[in-house]
Amino acid sequence: MTLWYLARAAGVMALVFFTVSAALGALGAAGNNPGRRFLLQYVHRSAAVTGLVLIAAHVAAVVADSNVQISLSVLVWPFGSGYRPVAMAIGVLALYGLVLAAVVGAARGRMARSEGLTKWWRGVHLVAAAGWVLSVGHGLLAGTDAGTWWMFAVNVGCVLTVAAAVAFRLRHRTAQTRTTFRTAPVLVQR
Repeated sequence: MTLWYLARAAGVMALVFFTVSAALGALGAAGNNPGRRFLLQYVHRSAAVTGLVLIAAHVAAVVADSNVQISLSVLVWPFGSGYRPVAMAIGVLALYGLVLAAVVGAARGRMARSEGLTKWWRGVHLVAAAGWVLSVGHGLLAGTDAGTWWMFAVNVGCVLTVAAAVAFRLRHRTAQTRTTFRTAPVLVQR
């Protein structure tokens, strides 16, 4: 029973930490203040790493729990799970996306020296966003608590948090574009 509680708690908290990471990533990209941006990026990365540790604990507890009967083979063939195969596949795809972004993100400092690799990093980073969306789907479909009001509230809270951060970023970017357009020097041809 302890493993069941550990698996549930680790999964829910991983979603919360990945939500914090996603929201701070969106907010960190919206600012021009270098100190603020550095702090937001530091907490963004720390939350993502904490989420990865919690995901590892979640997977380990689920596999170790003899009542659930999910083996490590689900990481290779998620539809082979006897327990909610679609939900397991969504969770495994979320895991793949989040781990891929973390591995590539660990090498980002070296990639920043090249403009082409920086653009490539941005594309790979979108995989992390897809992983976060899939993890919300996994949370809604997989766990024994999926139908409870509190788990629904956690999922809705996570979605609203990231949506608000992304909306703020888009609004900030639009306002910044308007300001740049208004203050741009006008070239007069003679």
